[in-house]
Amino acid sequence: MSDADIAAADALRAKLALELPAGCRDDFQRLTRSLLHGPRFQWLLVEAPNDLLRAQVLHAIEQVLHAATLGSARLALDAQLLDVPELEAALIARSGTCEVVHVLGRRGWFDRKRWDAFNVRRERIASQARAKLIFWLDTEAIEAISVSAPDLWAWRTGVYSFLSPAESGTRAPDAATSTSRVISYQTDLRSVEERRQRIDEIESWLRTHLGLDEEALVLPYDELGRLLHSLGNYGAALIHLRDRELPLHERRGDDRAIAITKDKIADILQARGQLDEALRIRQDDELPVYERLGDVRSAAVTKGKIADILQARGQLDEALRIHQDDELPVFERLGDVREAAITKGRIADILQARGQLDEALHIRQDDELPVYERLGDVRSAAVTKGQIADILQARGQLDEALRIRQDDQLPVYERLGDVREAAVTKGQIADILQARGQLDEALRIRQDDQLPVYERLGDVRAAAVTKAKIALLLFAQSDSQTEAEALLRSALHDLRRLGLPEADAVAKLMATRGLPPDATTKPAE
Repeated sequence: MSDADIAAADALRAKLALELPAGCRDDFQRLTRSLLHGPRFQWLLVEAPNDLLRAQVLHAIEQVLHAATLGSARLALDAQLLDVPELEAALIARSGTCEVVHVLGRRGWFDRKRWDAFNVRRERIASQARAKLIFWLDTEAIEAISVSAPDLWAWRTGVYSFLSPAESGTRAPDAATSTSRVISYQTDLRSVEERRQRIDEIESWLRTHLGLDEEALVLPYDELGRLLHSLGNYGAALIHLRDRELPLHERRGDDRAIAITKDKIADILQARGQLDEALRIRQDDELPVYERLGDVRSAAVTKGKIADILQARGQLDEALRIHQDDELPVFERLGDVREAAITKGRIADILQARGQLDEALHIRQDDELPVYERLGDVRSAAVTKGQIADILQARGQLDEALRIRQDDQLPVYERLGDVREAAVTKGQIADILQARGQLDEALRIRQDDQLPVYERLGDVRAAAVTKAKIALLLFAQSDSQTEAEALLRSALHDLRRLGLPEADAVAKLMATRGLPPDATTKPAE
């Protein structure tokens, strides 16, 4: 696919959009832009109930793909396709021959059971069916994902609607398809090298496509920022967000996208321990936008993030007040049981930090976990069980905490293919084993099961913290002092390079061991 092919396809999609009903043009432009400029794997959901309009949109998409020299295939969800394992095999087979696969859904094929089966296989599909998968579904099938499988819903690349004027007149705008929202991608499953290569591809494409319409820059800028962040390159991500992505949305006059970008900036500052500036952005730049737009949900989410910063600063009473008085009532009034459960979990976090373990445990077990189980959100249920294990561990109930980690939490992440959360859980298992004096097994887990995963994912922060924990275990072995010191120096170097607050803790640990920090290691600017 050459630059000339892409340019021709971009010009064609703008022309073809004008031939569609007015209510379909924006989503057609968004969908085709994602197909041309988005990552190799995408899971795209399309609602197009009108047979004639669906055929028209499909034909237009095929013309754009042909102009870009991108191959496509169609896969029908019919009586011959019996179950999700067969669908998985068919997707993998089709993706080996083309860049785009249209999955044309028969009404009723995807029920809750099949969505659950698809959810379990999603990470494997993403890694093996390396194509852009467009699922053409009925309204009920799409709504079923958002209600019964919210973690799968969050995994989607985008949602698009092509409705006839009569149909669109009876529908309220869907926030998930609003063009004012920056597109969110699923967890990036690419290797470190693939992500770095993708960054080079995007930068090269941007250099050779000067003077583009600013709408065409939204998707590549968003992906570039996420790639930099996923590699732990917080400094470069911050520069990109401040110098490129934020000015783009300011020129577009998109207040919501501006607020979302500032939210990403605040996330990085908060991770780097720059709490005052992160708090200022949340309070002065973000929250007023949502309040002005009348977006009570986003305003409540932002207030929750403000509370998180206050909690990190030790202002537990004010953080608790925000969660209880400003955040939770909004989600309850909106009927958003999932966000309400998340907020109750944050309340439990604060109670746990204050030593109110019984009350925190009650919230986790009675108010939070049942919601996720009822919603079929297996990932959030596993996370909550892990938090229950945290409380039990703090109360000295190490055997039950270990059982939860090994039997209720770890198998879920392994089944979902979430290697990062599996590694985190194995590290928590190592914490318990270490507390029980099983130092050799704890060391093996950290060295063999945890650290290599973080290094492969490019998670510099988690890798550095794990190195420090390995060093502590090695100090207990008289013949491993040199290796332990080297690990601490490596951890300190990486944490300072990224400007992360954990660097201070590692430096203090080195000082207690009589090890001066490496003079050549300086904090990141």
